[in-house]
Amino acid sequence: MTRIQQKKAFKVVLISVILLAFGCSISFAGTIKVGAVLPLTGWGAAEGTYVLNGAKLAVEKINAAGGIKGNKLELIAEDGKNDPTESLNAAQKLVTRDKVSVMMGAWLSTATLAMIPIINRNQVPLVVETSGYDGITHPLNKWVFRTSILFSQEAASVAPCLSELGFKNVVFMAQDNDWGRGTVAEFTKVIEASGGRVVKAEFLDSSTMDFYPQLTKLRGSEADSIIVVNSTGPAAKLLQQHKELGLTQKIMTTGGSTWTYTISRLAGAEAAEGSYHLSFFPAFAPEATPNPDQAKAYTAAWKKAEFSWDGVQEGSRGWDAIFTIAEGIKMANGSSKRKAIREGLEKIDMKGITGHIKFDEFHDQNPNIVVVKIEGGESKVVECK
Repeated sequence: MTRIQQKKAFKVVLISVILLAFGCSISFAGTIKVGAVLPLTGWGAAEGTYVLNGAKLAVEKINAAGGIKGNKLELIAEDGKNDPTESLNAAQKLVTRDKVSVMMGAWLSTATLAMIPIINRNQVPLVVETSGYDGITHPLNKWVFRTSILFSQEAASVAPCLSELGFKNVVFMAQDNDWGRGTVAEFTKVIEASGGRVVKAEFLDSSTMDFYPQLTKLRGSEADSIIVVNSTGPAAKLLQQHKELGLTQKIMTTGGSTWTYTISRLAGAEAAEGSYHLSFFPAFAPEATPNPDQAKAYTAAWKKAEFSWDGVQEGSRGWDAIFTIAEGIKMANGSSKRKAIREGLEKIDMKGITGHIKFDEFHDQNPNIVVVKIEGGESKVVECK
């Protein structure tokens, strides 16, 4: 090779390196569409948006790493408004018009249940990221998989702690819907099995922010504890009013009001002090999750995107749902076929940030649930014997 030819060859190599380093985007063989039905307006809109943000971050991370077997993920979201009819219509659009290969949703259990006829009729795999009603996956539906926590799983997880922490004569204050009533039913079983009893169950509208009438009744009662099944805003108000009335019952929150950062911010340090919360993703303690490295990657991505820290726990649901879907597609060798993805989901065995995701005979996962106590203004994981 002559000197001139050597120089030309060197230039070609140099230009190629520069293009690879700076000028080239990832080339994908195809696109696999993922549909999401979530409450993006109305009640639960903040939580639904947090879940969607977590899902978007997961899609970005997966695509930045080259996608799945050369295929790009495309996330298409529709607003289900936490309404069964709206969620059904949203699912219909995603399945028939957008022709998604797999879906996630729909946050509230009644909204998720409303979508299932569409899922079954069109044979589209659905990953349920938030809904806790046991009947969604019991009996088995071969097209439905769940990364969220069942009401019964949440109750069973705290059973060893209830008596130890002093939750023996319990009053429930819960939303009057499938979430509230379902959670109370499952917790009642474990309370009674551990030798405790339910003094009373109060079911309230989701918009209720005045708990004085219910709390005032607790003065001089035999109740030693309160279990709250509500979203964060109302739960924080309940803590404030409990403190103002000078009541001494222990308080534990479940389900949607368990992110202690937001509880402390809204209720105030004094009102939140000493309260307990069941957490499926303690963002303050990645070492307490099944996958600490992934948990750190997720929280770093959340911070980089400058999303509200109030939503980091709820967003973890979306993150895990997308990584579960991606693993199912990977197990299906990158196929976009609905049946192949369903079969792939049945094979996965991975550590998510909210649990060990290996679906059992009902397509439920093994969730990570920890008890967190706010003490001295800090969140601490409680170890029960």
